[in-house]
Amino acid sequence: MTVLMKERAVRIGKPAPLTGVVTVPNTLDSTKPVVLCFNSGVMHHVGACRLTVKLARMLAEQGLLSIRFDFSGIGDSAPRSGSLSFTESAPKEAKEVMDYLQKIYNIQNFLLYGLCSGADAAYGAALGDDRVVGIVQIDAYSYKNWQYHLYHYSRRVFKWRHWKSFLMRSFRLHQKGNELAPHESVGVDEEYYEMASYAREFPSSESVKGGIDKSMRRKVKVPSTFTGGTPDYNYKSQFSDTFRSVIDREYYGVEYYPDAGYIIAEPQSQTVVLRRIAEWLL
Repeated sequence: MTVLMKERAVRIGKPAPLTGVVTVPNTLDSTKPVVLCFNSGVMHHVGACRLTVKLARMLAEQGLLSIRFDFSGIGDSAPRSGSLSFTESAPKEAKEVMDYLQKIYNIQNFLLYGLCSGADAAYGAALGDDRVVGIVQIDAYSYKNWQYHLYHYSRRVFKWRHWKSFLMRSFRLHQKGNELAPHESVGVDEEYYEMASYAREFPSSESVKGGIDKSMRRKVKVPSTFTGGTPDYNYKSQFSDTFRSVIDREYYGVEYYPDAGYIIAEPQSQTVVLRRIAEWLL
């Protein structure tokens, strides 16, 4: 079997290095940006249900170098001293990783990928570094608008399946012993199934609006995906409708997969999302 890539463990920075894995394609195209894959909450750099590993290897097949690494205090990276919040430290550590990769591989531009809190970190890091030319976000910041409430209530009032679901959930309260474990319900080995336990804090919508405006002026490409596991998001164009005044559709794309769970554990959902990311990036 032909090996299309090499994976190399790295430790970046001092005194407490950031630990990660660089995936290097056999044929590296230095004109293409490097992809940084961020943690999702407190999950290790393999990603939720190995999603980040699959993404890195898929990118390598297309000639893109990537790194999946742990922020300080997460996974294999030791905590660093100081009083910075994650929102403050993540962009600084992302810059540290970009500086390292730029020096080693002489690549000038970067794409940032993140799910959940990783999407938040990608947004924050991109605002402060002009080398970032794209952000791939899954379940990024989302805000309810009037259309959200319209969809939310209209679908529940008029559809029998929601009442049926309610009754079935009530019945299952008496059948706890027969329920499947979470990892069994989606067909994932237990060792790879991990739910995020990171408490997210959303900035104001006005603050995000300003950040999007800045990104659009820099022509940063932002393919954004939302899943059915995000309770505050329930229709495809919700994000676009909320920030209509600043979004340039040439650079900002939004997809919505209501059947995909919060961490995209379902194999079929992973396949769809990874394929869509590849289309955006390539």
